[in-house]
Amino acid sequence: MRRTNVIAALALLALSIGVLAGTWELPYWADFAPGSAFAPFWVAAIGSALALALLVATAFDDNREPHSFPDRHGMARVGALVGGLWLMVLLIPLVGFIPAASLFCLFLLLGLERRPLGASLFATTLIIGLVYGVFVAWLGIALPAGPLGI
Repeated sequence: MRRTNVIAALALLALSIGVLAGTWELPYWADFAPGSAFAPFWVAAIGSALALALLVATAFDDNREPHSFPDRHGMARVGALVGGLWLMVLLIPLVGFIPAASLFCLFLLLGLERRPLGASLFATTLIIGLVYGVFVAWLGIALPAGPLGI
């Protein structure tokens, strides 16, 4: 377990550094919108932070019990998650990003996690509002719109 975590963290850190090195010459910002290095920079930064967090957590973890493979119920949940993600990708051109992502969030919270309806609606509204606020309002990126224009 410890060796697997260390190998995974070092691999993630190496990939993140490789992304940073490979996109170092690209512009971070272009006139009024993010440049071609914007997304790789943040993916590499978040990847590096997660790799370092995994290394620190592994260093302080004294649990020696190995991970077990998911049972039938766990595999069904993983399959439902992958199916829901693919359905969202297929729905984006038909209904637009915001409705498809909203349905996916509700599927995750209500269908897979069995969370209460009110909390799920609140969390979905918050997440979609943040996505819209960052990508559309702040960065000016046009998300795919459906027939209703959303």
